[in-house]
Amino acid sequence: MGFTAGRNRIGLTEKQIAYCIEAWAALCADQPIRLVTSEAVHYGSRSHFNEARGMVLLGADVLPGSGVDANDRLSTLACLAHELAHVERFLLGYRRPLDLPDVLLDEAETSLRAAFTSILGPKDREDLVEDARDRLIQWLAPRECERETDAED
Repeated sequence: MGFTAGRNRIGLTEKQIAYCIEAWAALCADQPIRLVTSEAVHYGSRSHFNEARGMVLLGADVLPGSGVDANDRLSTLACLAHELAHVERFLLGYRRPLDLPDVLLDEAETSLRAAFTSILGPKDREDLVEDARDRLIQWLAPRECERETDAED
């Protein structure tokens, strides 16, 4: 998901990890995609898809936080759907850019794909679409500044 100030940072409890394992199983259905939970108990750990190892690592940030941005609000299920969307896109041949600004486009597209996950409710879908919108705005911001500067010259 990427680490933002508003998402949870406190290591997960056994009960929270068990919930995540159940949610992951529901999301993946018959797809054998490994969810590694060993880092989730650590403060500040991040949920992310490791392409080289072909697995999703669960982090403390799988839980929403106190922030008001769409990414901060994403439910655990929406966050896991986002990570699953990374896996699905990888299996389709997408290779993720790792540097700014293009990583923002990748994250936006991943959130849009995740929004179509069938078991998500309307609120989760809306938050994922808003997350995509926010990332696209961040991607566009430097270009807008460049256009404004060019217009002034």
